[in-house]
Amino acid sequence: MPVLIVLLIISLGLLSPLYGFSKKKPAKKFEFDRQIRVWLGARDNLELHSSGEMIIECYRTGDRAEIYYTSSKINVSSDKSGVSIKDNNGTLAMGLSSVVFRPRFPTVYLDYDEKRYRGNIECDANGDSGSQVRVFNLIDIESYLKGVLPGEIGERTEAEYESVKAQAIAARTYAIWRLSTQKQDKHLKNSIADQVYLGAGAELPLLSKGVEETEGLTMTSEGQPIAAYYHAVCGGSTAPIEKIWDGDKQSHLKGIIDGNYCQWAKTFFWNEEFTATQLKDNLSGYFGNKGELPKKGFGKIVSIKFEKDHSIGRMAEMKVKTTTDEFKVTSDQIRWALKRPSRPGSILPSTRFNASLRTSKGAITGLELVGAGNGHGIGMCQCGAIGRARDKADYKTILEIYYHKIDIEKIY
Repeated sequence: MPVLIVLLIISLGLLSPLYGFSKKKPAKKFEFDRQIRVWLGARDNLELHSSGEMIIECYRTGDRAEIYYTSSKINVSSDKSGVSIKDNNGTLAMGLSSVVFRPRFPTVYLDYDEKRYRGNIECDANGDSGSQVRVFNLIDIESYLKGVLPGEIGERTEAEYESVKAQAIAARTYAIWRLSTQKQDKHLKNSIADQVYLGAGAELPLLSKGVEETEGLTMTSEGQPIAAYYHAVCGGSTAPIEKIWDGDKQSHLKGIIDGNYCQWAKTFFWNEEFTATQLKDNLSGYFGNKGELPKKGFGKIVSIKFEKDHSIGRMAEMKVKTTTDEFKVTSDQIRWALKRPSRPGSILPSTRFNASLRTSKGAITGLELVGAGNGHGIGMCQCGAIGRARDKADYKTILEIYYHKIDIEKIY
């Protein structure tokens, strides 16, 4: 009898494709370098110093040419000949292709633009910035994340700790996905263009603990890092990516009903009021920057019509008719076109709103928007994640709610 059982097991193993017992096809693995480059900005000249002794490595046409050891403040500038560095005693080197500042000891930090950084600072004069000096932080991704979480999820309590771990994994996944899909000059921006990065000076103990306890944990699909987008406040539901930005559907970014988990946030409800002048200035500026204004200019606004996608509760389209032309804006770009009168320079919080036009004698005199949410609405709702953590959900549950069909793997 035992022999028959063994033979049966072997037979089933051989026939497993017929019975649906086949093993999952091994996922394609990806390579990732833990040391990453973070864009810190571009300046005509800048000052850099350290909390202790640092090493200055000077490069000419890519080859290391000179090395200096100093604790002095260093001024960095650039001209047609390349990068120049000098201290209080005068010029140290000129005509460099790049220069790298390294802490001599692990306890030393580098200071730039009133912020403190771990890792190295690299300066060069290449790229679109012309004669300006480009500045990058070269840093281990785990140290980078400790400087990201304070700007992305803010100071949190022990009762919200699972949301901290969820944020650490989402931020790590986003960074790895972003860098692994770039083809050249791979780096992350230190702003909402990628992730807000505030450096070592902003680190908070509980947030750093969340990074350390999730080290290497990354969300993947078929062995590849996912596009782990997230936003501040969804306003009640998140949205499928293809409904917000042009592009293909992504199975892990479908959108969910999130209930009232983020309703505690101060930015859950909002309203904005536009005068006719503000509407004209904001819209004409938007279309002008896109090169879409007719020769006669933007003209006077005749009508504004909104079309809502009721399946996600967000505006899908805005049509603006003026005395010179008709203009159309879709989905998330509506936020950029209208902007926010109460905070000049900022975009509209979200596309989840109701609109009321104000008119007098047939002419538009203003526009009122009453809305909810803050952000594009794709992926994880950060305040929703915090609300769920308060409700005793663990980080794995939180992530699997906001991102569909994912694996959480320790990739290093």
